[in-house]
Amino acid sequence: MDELMQALKNAMKSEIDSVTIYSEAALRAESDVAQFFASRAEEEKRHYNWLLSYYKELLGGQMPTINLAAEIQASQHKSPIFSQDFLTRVASDRHVSAAVSSAVLLELNATQHYQKMADLAEEPHLKAFFRSLSEWEMRHYEELLKIQEDSRHYWFEEQNFEPF
Repeated sequence: MDELMQALKNAMKSEIDSVTIYSEAALRAESDVAQFFASRAEEEKRHYNWLLSYYKELLGGQMPTINLAAEIQASQHKSPIFSQDFLTRVASDRHVSAAVSSAVLLELNATQHYQKMADLAEEPHLKAFFRSLSEWEMRHYEELLKIQEDSRHYWFEEQNFEPF
């Protein structure tokens, strides 16, 4: 149980880091790029709140009651289509581009962490909860990786490569 509680704390820290990166990118960006990052920040806030609820319920000796699979299905996430204009705007702002790079790593780490937590959990409900989070974070990872890869071409076109 101590291991699970520590893993939950680590996961909450990771979610807060993600909220911070996405929120900052949303503030720096404009239009649909800002909307994309703002929506990711909101999703990560939901993840944090779910984890916090789980943590508090477990701390109180209760079995957590949230049905994450139902929550995820209710959200009906659809992967956005990233236009050339979207990718160029991501590439043209070094802060936003760096946020994408950082977020790729955070999402991959979260995916692996939640899968490990699912593997460690003995209770089927906990296994399902963490597996669902892992799958959700994998969708984020795949989207951000696509943005990173597809915007790379535009990044080289947009940069002036001048000395600092």
